[in-house]
Amino acid sequence: MHSLTVVKPQCLTVLHVIPTLEGGGAERQLAMLATEQARRGYDVHVAVRRTGVHLQVMRGVQLHELGNVRSVDPRLFVAIKRVITAVKPGIVQTWLPQMDILGGVGALAGHIPWIVSERTSGGYYRSEMPSFARLRLWLAKYAAAVVANSRAGARYWQEDGRRSLKLATIHNALDFELIGETVRRGVQDPYATPLILVVGRLDREKAVDVILQAVANLPVDQSVHVLIIGTGSERPALERAIEAASLSERVTLLGYQPDWWRWLGVADGLISMGRFEGNPNVALEAMAGGCPVIVSDTPAHREIADASSALLVPVDDVGALSNAIAQLVGDREAARQRAKRASERVRSMTVAAMADAYDAVYQEVIMNGRNN
Repeated sequence: MHSLTVVKPQCLTVLHVIPTLEGGGAERQLAMLATEQARRGYDVHVAVRRTGVHLQVMRGVQLHELGNVRSVDPRLFVAIKRVITAVKPGIVQTWLPQMDILGGVGALAGHIPWIVSERTSGGYYRSEMPSFARLRLWLAKYAAAVVANSRAGARYWQEDGRRSLKLATIHNALDFELIGETVRRGVQDPYATPLILVVGRLDREKAVDVILQAVANLPVDQSVHVLIIGTGSERPALERAIEAASLSERVTLLGYQPDWWRWLGVADGLISMGRFEGNPNVALEAMAGGCPVIVSDTPAHREIADASSALLVPVDDVGALSNAIAQLVGDREAARQRAKRASERVRSMTVAAMADAYDAVYQEVIMNGRNN
């Protein structure tokens, strides 16, 4: 019988490459994973164009700043290659399309096993960036593995990528202790009406415009206040839509808040109507915090919730969303029961479980490299 040689963490240097450490789901997941890997004894390095709020939560990680260069710029590739040469990683893991291209080429040039992190699903690439996505798919033929955070993301690579590519699905992790602590710290609710949260990037694929239309369609006696937390390219358009629909007294736009979970204790619900998702952080975090959720009926949301744990609404269906909001605030006990079941569904999504799954992928990648 042949015994399996186990790759010990203290023997492995990992370089994660990501555009920024600002307030996004991929950035949060990387910060948690890198910190846990360092705790386990990995030599962990993170290369970024620009730091951000998630730098504050990383521990035991060596940071490399590449220079804040946008797009696929040769200067950024040179900076990445310089870091790879200095660090000599055993694995390079890239996050988000820009770094999948540049970091992937850098890893391949250095003959280092390269892992692609898939954070969304095929609908996004086909709709938003088809040419760039085709380049990414072609380049990833030479990756050691692709790790998707959802079945929808994995299906994209099964349908569009190389058939023989090593593919794994590792769901996002939740920092239950920090979420719980933040919810308990709480915030004083300044609104006298039921409060609905909308959290995340203000980009087209998040369909915040649909949420505003649904709120505008509510009956006059169905009073709610919507608190939108986030930043993004759609903010000016949303501000105009709020003014045009006379919603300024029912909708408040806040900027990004890294501790937005503090609103979960006073909110009556959270809406996530994304058109394309991977493993949606905001909805998962709301579920972990015990907040009832309304989500778009997409494969990504079906993967984390069902009709017993969330209100599922067809994508871009304004009328159905208006009805769901009325149902949410009209039957608090049913909403509380759904939230309880949702919390139970996500209980196993710990940082340790995510890191264990990456340990297994890394070990397989390294063993395959030794056998080739």
